[in-house]
Amino acid sequence: MFLACMFSYVIRTNLSIVIVAMVNATAKKGRKGPFCSDLLSNSTKTVIPDSAVYPALHAMIARWAPPTEKGMFVWTMQGGPFGAFVTFTLCSLIISSLGWHAAYYITSGLMLVFWLFWVWLAYDTPDVHPTITEEEKTYIKEQIGTSVSKQKMALPIVAMATSPPFLVLLWAHFANMWGIYFLSTNGPKYTLEILGLDMKSGGFLTGLPYIARLGAGALFAAAGDAIRKRNVLSVLWIRKSFMIFSHVGPGVALLIMTYVECNAIAAMSMMILALALNGAACQTSLQNHQDLAPNFAGSLYGIMNVFGSIPGFVIPAVVGALTNHHNGVEEWRWMFWISAIVFFSATVLFWILGSASIQPWNDYNKNVTANIGDEEKKINETNGKEVALQSDEEENERL
Repeated sequence: MFLACMFSYVIRTNLSIVIVAMVNATAKKGRKGPFCSDLLSNSTKTVIPDSAVYPALHAMIARWAPPTEKGMFVWTMQGGPFGAFVTFTLCSLIISSLGWHAAYYITSGLMLVFWLFWVWLAYDTPDVHPTITEEEKTYIKEQIGTSVSKQKMALPIVAMATSPPFLVLLWAHFANMWGIYFLSTNGPKYTLEILGLDMKSGGFLTGLPYIARLGAGALFAAAGDAIRKRNVLSVLWIRKSFMIFSHVGPGVALLIMTYVECNAIAAMSMMILALALNGAACQTSLQNHQDLAPNFAGSLYGIMNVFGSIPGFVIPAVVGALTNHHNGVEEWRWMFWISAIVFFSATVLFWILGSASIQPWNDYNKNVTANIGDEEKKINETNGKEVALQSDEEENERL
């Protein structure tokens, strides 16, 4: 799972770096023609299949991970930022040495090798795994209990769309992804153009925050799981308290980062701190949908990712609008303030409306089936009474 997420980020980070390297930075007008349209088309074809990775992995977590160990399982999905670090560093070296063409070929080859291993080793559930022991299988199934159904279930769209805990979670995930996209898509731009770092050192330093997020995320995941296992806090208070780390902390760090202006060391330190604290998201917005409806974990995360992907195209547009006439610290400061407000608002809303309880619509199909069964039972009982009454009348007529 760690590698699956890592390689899902390799391609998107590859594009953000290589496209910058392959275009003329002094050009004032965009070029029109087959090359640009092909680039857009191929980029879209590359990213669309990638969107299924995280929902599929969350569906697997719901069926494989005991509740008290889900934090570490979700943490493995932070392999994505590690993929960003690897790509920042690797692509910077490849582009400097071999040119931007080689960056595409090398990363694509690595992804193909990983895919072959995934097809060989990954299985949907413990029941179909060929080498799992009976002891392991029994433990997993007992821990998960009946919260996850083996049957295919229709998605309760109306119930989800009107569920305050899920709507708040959507915004919390949006805020989390806003921070990730802001630093992954505009981190290289800020370090190169504002802090004045070169491609080699800028690529390496911009990748460091993702290593910090990975390491800190492991600590947050282990701490949250330990607290839950020992019943020190309720699941809801684990989520709320860790929001301070995953959302409030990064917002504060981003604000400090923009006020240190061109001090590269201080700015990079704040960027590292922001993503390190955001590693706590494995106990908040990246796991809360597993609390609400484990039966629909994959579908919920797919919906969350739709909203979480919006910053991917909104942020570059906002940055472009703010820095169109002048690309300086003052213009970027507005962007950092917007990012901080997004983080803070998500925390406030989650503290007010967030939940960690299984929602009634997790068993929506079971409830519908039960209602249908009750109606059928009533109909059968009524029909039985009518048939018995009709038989008595026929018997009386014969007499």
